[in-house]
Amino acid sequence: MLTALLIDDEPPANERLRTMLKHHGRIEVVAVAESLSEARARLAERVVDVIFLDVEIPGGSGLNLLPEVPAGTEVVFVTAYETYAVEAFAASALDYLVKPVHPDRLDETVCRLEEMTMLRRLKAAHAGGDSSLDDGMNASERSGGRATDAGPVTKRGRMLTDTIHLPRERKKRTGAVMIGDICWIESLQNYTRVGLRNPGRVALFRRRLWEWEADLPAGLFTRLGKSLIVQLAAIQETQWKSRDETVVTFGTRLAPLTLGRSAALRLQNLIAGEHLGPIEGS
Repeated sequence: MLTALLIDDEPPANERLRTMLKHHGRIEVVAVAESLSEARARLAERVVDVIFLDVEIPGGSGLNLLPEVPAGTEVVFVTAYETYAVEAFAASALDYLVKPVHPDRLDETVCRLEEMTMLRRLKAAHAGGDSSLDDGMNASERSGGRATDAGPVTKRGRMLTDTIHLPRERKKRTGAVMIGDICWIESLQNYTRVGLRNPGRVALFRRRLWEWEADLPAGLFTRLGKSLIVQLAAIQETQWKSRDETVVTFGTRLAPLTLGRSAALRLQNLIAGEHLGPIEGS
């Protein structure tokens, strides 16, 4: 079960959120704070999976607490004001809930939190060389992500307004994604992370990169590396910070995407209109 810290200066608000989370049965509220100083004390006592944080609390802004949040702890803002949303997502908040929080909207946040928890586990296993994540990989993927002669049935006639229904990180759950909302897709073994412009979130799906590539409209999505596909038309701004780091922005709600050197160089050449050959190893 995931653990949560509630930070709000209104006790009724904390109690209502605690009750709503209790109904989910998947998150346990282990601590509550009603001020910035009390929040710092709770964080020092225990590391939690998620913090539900109000912006305007005694002692300062909840945004001031973000530098002290441990790595691996997600932050969900819960506030009566919509004006802080841009700042919250710029600070990589998991979600932004406006009071009064609707149960269905909270359920979406809980699902998102579970996805991120699963993602961290997968990344940790991948970094440690856990081959068990490859159990579901077929021969075409072991050969570099290409389809075999039988290959997947392509659906290149799709348009940006079409919707794709596909499995989520749990086998019994499915999700629907409108193609035009897809900003980027990153491979993670048998899973993929997908940056969605609307509603501005990163989702985890039980789908491999080559399956996406076979299903997306031709000419609209481009490979920037063996593990990354990007919709070029969705890019709003590109910042070349250094030869090893480039930040790509897709909008105010979706957190920016950081590219490494090779992917950034390929993107730069594409923007310049240069013809590029196939990606090595793909």
